[in-house]
Amino acid sequence: MYLEFWELSEKPFENTPDPRFFFQSRQHREALMRILYSIHETKGAALLTGEYGCGKTTLIRTVLSELDPMLYPVVLLTNPRWTADELLREILYQLGTDEVPDRKSDVLHLINEHLYNHLSNGKHTVLIVDEAQVIDDPMTFEELRLLLNFQLNDRFMLTLVFSGQPELRQKMRDLPQLAQRIAVKYHLVPLDYEETVQYIEYRLALAGGMREIFTQGAVEDLYRFTKGIPRTINNLCDLALAIGAGNRMNRVDRQVIHSIIESETAGGQFEW
Repeated sequence: MYLEFWELSEKPFENTPDPRFFFQSRQHREALMRILYSIHETKGAALLTGEYGCGKTTLIRTVLSELDPMLYPVVLLTNPRWTADELLREILYQLGTDEVPDRKSDVLHLINEHLYNHLSNGKHTVLIVDEAQVIDDPMTFEELRLLLNFQLNDRFMLTLVFSGQPELRQKMRDLPQLAQRIAVKYHLVPLDYEETVQYIEYRLALAGGMREIFTQGAVEDLYRFTKGIPRTINNLCDLALAIGAGNRMNRVDRQVIHSIIESETAGGQFEW
């Protein structure tokens, strides 16, 4: 444990989707605003994509933390490797039906009933499909699209939010009937250097850090290796704090970063 040595109250670089550690770079703030807009304005569907490790899941959890659960019932599908029928049954279960019927027509009838009841009580249902790029069956996407047919004359009865890696965009392009329903889109990319500096400082401050821990040289080399991908930044910073504490260092310098990178690249294949 390095918390006491660095005078931190908690680990600042855990790779968990904790909304408290959501770093609002310009693009992350824009993506958050767009997704919330699509929900508050009862749009049919929204699409969030991004490179691996760029903070999509944390952003989705931040969206959830921003929604009043009394007004926005949420169905969250975090590993959607289901058949079309299994997906519908899971949605119905999360909507509050413990005894899910076997017949698909009955499942759809009950989903519609839940959505309509929510609407009648001043609520708007949100269905979030995280890691949606893992869906391989086109029928699963088709069933999700058909859920958007549950609507009144002037509004959708639910908002469907897809989140996934870049290949999800191509899957959507291959499904034009679904793509046409997507009102809001945003794609996340890695942080630039200045954002990486701010990201590290933000997380350290949130964890109780009161002093500068990483030297400028360490951060420069850290950025070159991680290319601004938050998940990789977290992994490298966490290990650097442990090594720095173990060696009783005043600050984490570029020598520490070099040692980690060289071990990670099997003998120094990374070009400095």
